Amino acid sequence: MNGSGEVDAAARILDSVVEIIESDGYDAVQLRTVAKRARVSLTTIYALHSSRDELILAAVEAWMAAHSYVELTQHPQEELADGLMRLIRCVFQPWEQSPQMARAFFRARATPGGHRLDRQGFEAVLPAAGHLLAGLDRDYVTDIALVMINLCYAMVGRLVDGTADVPTILSSLERVMHRLTSDNTRLATQRPAAGAQSGTPTLDFSLFSLFGPGIGEPSDPGANKDGRAAPGTDRTTP
Repeated sequence: MNGSGEVDAAARILDSVVEIIESDGYDAVQLRTVAKRARVSLTTIYALHSSRDELILAAVEAWMAAHSYVELTQHPQEELADGLMRLIRCVFQPWEQSPQMARAFFRARATPGGHRLDRQGFEAVLPAAGHLLAGLDRDYVTDIALVMINLCYAMVGRLVDGTADVPTILSSLERVMHRLTSDNTRLATQRPAAGAQSGTPTLDFSLFSLFGPGIGEPSDPGANKDGRAAPGTDRTTP
């Protein structure tokens, strides 16, 4: 097999893997099942992919390129926070419609060669963000990247384990982005006037975890049957 026939077979194989993941999940991907669905032999699959892990990795890469990274363009008039959040939304929002692909991304990234997904993301996002970062202090840009990249990967974990949905994740990321790109000097140094009553601020732990203090109590109408807060539930801490 060569030429266009080989290209067609390669595309059918990856499409078949994605179809199986989306319908039945990551563990349902078996090489014989893929071969049958793609109408190719096992020999053809092994000629293109060294292992099941590498096959799934390639399928996830192809899906990300076609869905999460396809519209990463520059918008010259954007503010820093708005532009970076637009790019983050492009990455996360397709997972709202295809949660199985988020799980596949999470698992494939942990397999041998999974660093390819990181490299793919950087190669797609950084050029689209270049105009937003141009001329800014290098250490400042590094600090924003340090926080947001690690937080995005952590949020993928929360999406996969069901403790946060995509709208909740994007709302949290936007909140952090706002803090990182704003002047917080007054908020970080403001103290109560002398003699005024003060104490530790009451935190809304539902923003960080479903298992914080006061979360998931039996009387809580926003909790699931197992006592956990439903993802996206709006809570106001008294």
